[in-house]
Amino acid sequence: MDDIVAVLNSTLRLTTPIAYVTLGAVVLEKSGVNAMAMEGTMLVGAFGAVVGSWFTGSAWLGVLTGILFAVLISLVRSFLCVSHQADQTVSGVGINILASGMTAMLLKVIWNMDGKSDVVTALSDWSIPFVENIPVVGEIIGKQNPLVYLLFPVLIGCCLLLGHTPFGLRLAAVGEHPEVLSSLGLSVYRYRYIATILSGILAGIGGAYLSIGQLSFFTQDMASGRGFMALAACIFGRWTALGGFLGALLFGFAEAVQIRLQSWVQYTQFIRMIPYAVTILVLCGFVRKRSGAPAASGKPYQEQQ
Repeated sequence: MDDIVAVLNSTLRLTTPIAYVTLGAVVLEKSGVNAMAMEGTMLVGAFGAVVGSWFTGSAWLGVLTGILFAVLISLVRSFLCVSHQADQTVSGVGINILASGMTAMLLKVIWNMDGKSDVVTALSDWSIPFVENIPVVGEIIGKQNPLVYLLFPVLIGCCLLLGHTPFGLRLAAVGEHPEVLSSLGLSVYRYRYIATILSGILAGIGGAYLSIGQLSFFTQDMASGRGFMALAACIFGRWTALGGFLGALLFGFAEAVQIRLQSWVQYTQFIRMIPYAVTILVLCGFVRKRSGAPAASGKPYQEQQ
């Protein structure tokens, strides 16, 4: 029983960063811009959070700095592929490479260290009164990082925004038939840039959770493929917020299981492959079934002046 509770607790913690980035990927894909750059955006958010916490001494200001960094790198990518119709996949890969190299360089510049920053002020866990004393339930959700608790209202907000508001319906139209929205006098670029900012905010929170939620420092390339897991979760969830969250939950569970199994199995290298193997299996099973994918995703669109 203790092992099950420990795995469920870890699942919630490990799902959180992937889920934030997945929601960002869903919003971005809905607008017709593919989410290939989420790995780099998350990494920049994680780095920005540590930088902000380091210079201000406040973890919450660190989260805001991480969001700002992630939004800025997202806007750079959208400037290329939205305003100038650059290939979305190529620009996404370019942002990922840029983020990896840039954070490694700035790590050396700011802390004069290779691979790891100094320890900074991290977010403290919150306890829910009464709930933490409930057997089993309290051990799973009674004491968690505040960004874990924030995830659920953010998820509900994304579901409502995308499915039950005029903005969400117009955003879906941008991703399906941008020329139709343009014919109504609405700016396709405007909606894609708004989606870019929202996705940057969500990826920034996910990155901040990695560096100052789970840990209290930044390590080189610490996103470790979670941005690509988020993209896979988006596909798994048929480009919906709730479905994407369930996909992220699957990857979080796989990661929690592999961590638990490492204490039982001798050859841990194979165990560490589990989350990535699950990602490949999900992509193999769902990438061909593109029902739900925005029709204009990945396709350049030039707005008429």
